[in-house]
Amino acid sequence: MLKSLLSLCFFSFLVLDGQAQISLAVSDFANAGDTVRLSQMQTSNLDFSSTGANYTWDFSSLTANTQSLKDYTPIGFGSFLILATYGPFAGSYSATYFNLTTELPIDQLSAFLPIQISDLSQYTKRSNSAITSIGYSINVQGQGVPFKSDTIETRYSLPLTFGDVHDSRGYTYVDLNPAADIKYIQHRQRHTEVDGWGTVTTPLGTFPALRVRHDINEIDSIYQTFFGTGSWIGTPPIERTEYEWWTNGKEEYLLKVVVSNFNGNQNISSIEYQEQYLGLDAGIDELSLNALVYPNPTEDLCFFETHLAVDEVEFYNQMGELSMKTSFNGVQSAYIDIQNLKPGVYFCHLHTNKGTIVRKLTKL
Repeated sequence: MLKSLLSLCFFSFLVLDGQAQISLAVSDFANAGDTVRLSQMQTSNLDFSSTGANYTWDFSSLTANTQSLKDYTPIGFGSFLILATYGPFAGSYSATYFNLTTELPIDQLSAFLPIQISDLSQYTKRSNSAITSIGYSINVQGQGVPFKSDTIETRYSLPLTFGDVHDSRGYTYVDLNPAADIKYIQHRQRHTEVDGWGTVTTPLGTFPALRVRHDINEIDSIYQTFFGTGSWIGTPPIERTEYEWWTNGKEEYLLKVVVSNFNGNQNISSIEYQEQYLGLDAGIDELSLNALVYPNPTEDLCFFETHLAVDEVEFYNQMGELSMKTSFNGVQSAYIDIQNLKPGVYFCHLHTNKGTIVRKLTKL
């Protein structure tokens, strides 16, 4: 009898283990040098709100209109000001990577300014306990200018498991003086809840998943002098909800649905999900994405292979310092002797006539 009970308990454990909830750790989130391909589609009748324990979501019918490649750019590849603000000696503001973003509408003001501003970027710090937003930068006349967040916003409190709830807020003050008499204040409240677990199917496949919901309320203000006398203008309050489906080892969400909240109604404003290459990239040459640098990790030699002609290969350490450079005569593959590099993580830059390809490499 006891043997039967033990067998039953063991069998039950196996069944429960096979259907066990996943959790997310820092290793499931992107790191510097990573890239993730995302598809975008227009709004649809997608059922994004249904969720729960041991839930099954079927989003296999998603159809992309465009695609893009999201780059997690190492902090070392910025201006001196940015490196001083977000570099390895910046303490709690030491960033892991940055991405281009549209979180602030500042670059949209360029048409009214006597200067050129572009390339708004958001800086992220990645740690075992959290993924946080620590500030922004914007190119002013081609020079990267950083703006630290006075209050650091926590996007994800780690590890993430079903039922977890956390609240965070972010406060950022941007002053473009003396280049232009423009100031911007962003004040944001974030409520995050892991409100579902189960299985999700997307065009990429079927995966065990956690569903993460972010409720975001934002009140921003702009100080301007190009419309009459200087004055602060309050922008319309932003209320939106972001629904995300995550799995282990994919570096980003499998699917993200952003909805705007107005008078109690939710309207889908964007749908984005991971997918294989479909030939829909805007401004991205797919040939450049097929570059390989291997073996990884390696000790003495590495090999690169790409369909583009490579003229030069550079290796940068995690502080953005050039550690090694090798020239080639337009070859598509070659061995590189790296035994003189110190052990560590490097960013391998393959320079081609169509741009630069970056791949991360670990030297043992």
